[in-house]
Amino acid sequence: MNINHIVHDLFHENRLGNKALELRDGQLVYGKLTKLFPQQMAEVQIGSQRMLANLTIPVTVDQSYWFQVSITDDKPVLKVLTQANEAPTEKGNMTGLLHQLNLPNSKENRMLLQYILSNNLPITKEAIGNVREWLPSFIGKQDLSIIGQMLERELPLTKEVFSSLTSLQSDKGFSVMIEELQHQLSAHKVKEPILTNLLSSLTEGENFSKDSMVDTIKTIIHKMGYSYEAGLLKRTPMEDEQAFHQEMLKPMLLELMGKDVPIAVKETAGQLIDKMTGYQLMSQQTGPIMQLVTEIPLRFFNQQVDVTMQYNGRKTEDGKVDSNYCRILFYLELAHMKDTVIDLNIQNRIMNMSILNDQATEIMPIIKQKEESLKERLRELDYKLMAVHVRPLTKEDRPMWSPQQAMRVNGYKGVDLKI
Repeated sequence: MNINHIVHDLFHENRLGNKALELRDGQLVYGKLTKLFPQQMAEVQIGSQRMLANLTIPVTVDQSYWFQVSITDDKPVLKVLTQANEAPTEKGNMTGLLHQLNLPNSKENRMLLQYILSNNLPITKEAIGNVREWLPSFIGKQDLSIIGQMLERELPLTKEVFSSLTSLQSDKGFSVMIEELQHQLSAHKVKEPILTNLLSSLTEGENFSKDSMVDTIKTIIHKMGYSYEAGLLKRTPMEDEQAFHQEMLKPMLLELMGKDVPIAVKETAGQLIDKMTGYQLMSQQTGPIMQLVTEIPLRFFNQQVDVTMQYNGRKTEDGKVDSNYCRILFYLELAHMKDTVIDLNIQNRIMNMSILNDQATEIMPIIKQKEESLKERLRELDYKLMAVHVRPLTKEDRPMWSPQQAMRVNGYKGVDLKI
């Protein structure tokens, strides 16, 4: 499934322009000088906020300037960026700003600055310098959006992070990528029996069923290696490092990248690593609030599918996911039902379920027929299901779906999902 919509929504839920201005050391801001004070101080208006600035050059009231933020004793101080004997630089004047930043006046630099400024993203000279080291010779809207996401989420401005986030824009799901790697290992006669068995277990494992839903998902998430880095921190020196690595796909792929294997094998392994890392970067925790995003390959009644899961909620005092208050969404692209969203909203263990699908009229009777048995099963788990709503994907939902198909499913007809 192409999950561009999920990536876009997650990275743009908290736009900088919708919250109070948070200044960072070295950040550049554009503001209007409104008042002059003694001792080379002035009042500057940035958006709706007013702050004090330290004047190092002659300035004029009611003119706008670029300022650089300096954090001193936990307090932001603004310094005028414009050099002596130069006119104030207009916000839209990329050439003047690039000159002040001592950056080349290239098309790529102008596009990057324009995108950052038009989206009110934090910008520093060091950040632009870091990005320039690996900036592609040709950049498009998608590249600019990803760089903006990196700045907004304060992710490391490295080529590796950029590559990982870019991989999430790919139409290929994990199922297809794993099959490609299996084929390449076989075609090039690369003997990696442990890795081969692990790949097979991800594509030929037991069918996903309602009786083992949680256990199946947990097992596959572990096998993929999403918790690999966290596990390294928790692992004791006495534990078997080799056995620890061989349980999960990500460390096995990292090990494969260091071996003498064909370039095609390394490219596919690298794509898998990038995509897993991309999802790890998308998942974040702010205070007690958690946002987890992951994609896993699953088998639905002998058919391989990729499921993207998004969890939004809070964590408990011991750091675990709070299953009492949360929202969980499953994004699937099924052989017969096509684009499908399952939305679980849980408040104090009271659950409302929504199923979004274009064939809502057809599947409604099936869902309603199974609703009571589902309620009973959830009662056994101490959840109260209030209702199951089935509705078609509306025009507002349409942006979340792409016409491209990421999965290869053949010869399967009928209803794919049983409740």
